[in-house]
Amino acid sequence: MRWLFTLASVTLAFSSPSLAAELTAEVPKGDPEFIAKAMSAAPADIGMNATIIRIGEGFKVTPIRTGTNMWTCAVDMSGEPWCADAVGLEWFRAISTQAEPPDKTGFIYMFAGDLGTSNHDPYATDKSHWIRTGPHVMIVGKAAHEMAANYPHEVDANPAHAYVMFPGTKYQHLMLPADMGTGHGQ
Repeated sequence: MRWLFTLASVTLAFSSPSLAAELTAEVPKGDPEFIAKAMSAAPADIGMNATIIRIGEGFKVTPIRTGTNMWTCAVDMSGEPWCADAVGLEWFRAISTQAEPPDKTGFIYMFAGDLGTSNHDPYATDKSHWIRTGPHVMIVGKAAHEMAANYPHEVDANPAHAYVMFPGTKYQHLMLPADMGTGHGQ
C-alpha cells in the first residue's frame, strides 16, 4: 500500500505555495530551461532531485539528468510538465503508445496545470468535452480504478473538484485539484 504513503505526503505538498504560472505549449530547447519547466510540476524538493527526461515520438525517452529520488519529471510534447513515480511513468508510456496501462497504482504531480484535453477519449482530436485543469495531482492505475466509483464521472467535469478523467476507459484516473485558492482550475 505504498500509494497510501504517497497520498499522505500530498497533504504536505498542498501547503506549499502555488507553483503555477501561465502554462504555455512551449517545449524549451535548452536543457536549463527544460529542466526548470519540468521541475515546476512538483514540490521543489521533489523536482530538485528528480530524473529529468525528454520525450519524443512513440515515448522515446532521452535522459537529461539522473536523479537521486524515485521521481521522473518531463515536459511532454504538448508543453505540459509533470513528475511521476515509477508506475506513473509506466502509465504515461502506456497512454502515449496506446498500450495496456499498468495494473499497479501510480502518482503524478502536475502543479503547473495542463493545457486541456477531451475528457471522454484520450485520443480525441477535437475539443469536445474539453477540460483544462489547474494545479493538480493524479492517481493512476489500480487504485484509481478501485476509487473511481466514489468520484464524478461526467465527461464535462468541473476541474475545480476531484473527478475521473477518461471515465469508462482503461486509462481512467483520478484528478485531484491542488489549487490553494489561486483561482486556477475554475
